[in-house]
Amino acid sequence: MGVAATGVLLVSSVTAQAKTYAKVKKITYSLKVSSSYVTFTGKNALYTKAGTMKGAKLVKTKAQLLDYANSTRGLDSFMWLRTATTNRNSVYVKVRSFDNQVTGWIYAGKTTDYSLAYARYKDKALTNPAGGIEMYRTLKDDTLTQTEKTSFYQLANPGTATDGTAKIYSIPFDVSPLEFGGVNVNMPNKTDSSAYANDVFVINRATIPTRQGGRWLSVTDLNNNRIAGYIKEDGLKQMAPATAKTGVTINYVDYKTKQVVGSVIVPYHPTSGQDSMNLSTTFYDYQGQPTGYDIIDEGTYVFGLQPGTKTAKPGDVLTDYVIKR
Repeated sequence: MGVAATGVLLVSSVTAQAKTYAKVKKITYSLKVSSSYVTFTGKNALYTKAGTMKGAKLVKTKAQLLDYANSTRGLDSFMWLRTATTNRNSVYVKVRSFDNQVTGWIYAGKTTDYSLAYARYKDKALTNPAGGIEMYRTLKDDTLTQTEKTSFYQLANPGTATDGTAKIYSIPFDVSPLEFGGVNVNMPNKTDSSAYANDVFVINRATIPTRQGGRWLSVTDLNNNRIAGYIKEDGLKQMAPATAKTGVTINYVDYKTKQVVGSVIVPYHPTSGQDSMNLSTTFYDYQGQPTGYDIIDEGTYVFGLQPGTKTAKPGDVLTDYVIKR
């Protein structure tokens, strides 16, 4: 630079340096739907492509993504669809909301970070996300009480209600992407459960939707092997204990010693139009076997192969073989 006699500053020409953008050097196959779910950390925003690439446009801000992360609406969850790595060793993932309303790319971390599936973490313990996402589960397992394991139940609200308390569903509401087909009614009659009001159910699992809350129970209909799935916990009512005369006694027998090590009485409530209960394929889901024993599930000792299991009636005594752990 120099100053002329008139005092005017003379500026020499400077060549502007062009901005450089990241380029993708590796990318995975793109899925339309997946069962790999993520949530947002608020560290990065969502873009139409990797945020450091030319032409990337903002889809959702960091604050908006945190709103999704804290949402109590099930369909506000997101699934992973694709992963891309740039020439700067940055990892980006493509995600989409369960309701298909939001799609974009978000920074996940560096290739040198610790990885858990599609998320990256700064620490080996996988507690400090390196980028804008971390892995997510839409359902949390819950522990069954001893009463739930050992009791028998009926529908508390048989009928046509669609709030999760009247019918048995394939999964709890809004815990998976819409592309998976949504929630199906796992009953022969899809609209009305009144025909199954007399059926006997057992509980084999409990789960809680992470976003929505509320407890769902996985149940099996002892009367009908075509009815199994999930119902909200207040959709069941506990049955009164049966007697040996009014119910079906099942003795747990140690297959080695042939000694009875426990027993349970199943309430006798056949489905309308039937004169017996077929327990041969459904009683496996009952969780009340004696402590320290497992049910025999193969060979000639299988419960369904024992006499009377297909045509159980009041006063019958059946055998369920068990093995000591």
